Amino acid sequence: MKPHELKAATLRRWARLSIREQRLLGGLSVFVLSVAAFSLLWQPTQQRLMTAERQYQQQLALAARLQQARPSSHRPTPVDQPLSLRISESAATAGLELQQMDSDNDLLRLTVRGEAMTLLPWLDRIERDGIALQSLTLEKRDAVLEARMVLR
Repeated sequence: MKPHELKAATLRRWARLSIREQRLLGGLSVFVLSVAAFSLLWQPTQQRLMTAERQYQQQLALAARLQQARPSSHRPTPVDQPLSLRISESAATAGLELQQMDSDNDLLRLTVRGEAMTLLPWLDRIERDGIALQSLTLEKRDAVLEARMVLR
């Protein structure tokens, strides 16, 4: 059967259908096209959008964690100050409790108490400032962390 003959046969069948059947088939065609458009266009687009939003939220969370991990900017401490003064000022600025400090020649023995999330970054900061930790002992006491250390 040739294409123009097929078209003519289809039009004859369509003409033989009642108005009601033609409307039902037209409605069914619109419904099938709508479902196909939803399945092929809208749904994948929405899934890609949700994936992009989820990745964006993950990137925001990662950026926030990186920001927290960066050392906070602090003013450089003068090197000409004695080590004991530099440490006591630094601990007070960080909000730590300096319990004991003994100086022996070029060594400084001290005990500091504070919350772990305050004490650990402070230890990192003093090392970055060039103060050498010769020994360090950390001990949890109640809700705070106690650090006994020898600095040089």
